[in-house]
Amino acid sequence: MIHPDDASHHHIATGDLVAVESARGEVSVRAVVTDEVKQGVLSTTFHFPELRLNVVTSDVSDEIAMCPEYKVVSCRIRKVSS
Repeated sequence: MIHPDDASHHHIATGDLVAVESARGEVSVRAVVTDEVKQGVLSTTFHFPELRLNVVTSDVSDEIAMCPEYKVVSCRIRKVSS
């Protein structure tokens, strides 16, 4: 999910294939333009292994719980195709 202002800046529309890239890797997902997320924030589910979103997440883990930090990562987004 991407905020409408961010989507407009990147020429992205709902349904477009976009690349999400971090320092760890890159995945392609379909965009959903919505004001349900804050401007400057991308959001998606990581519950479906076929999306391979862990490729872009951090390998940092909580020292006590040993739970990976899946929900926060700096990334770039670019339109791949409509």
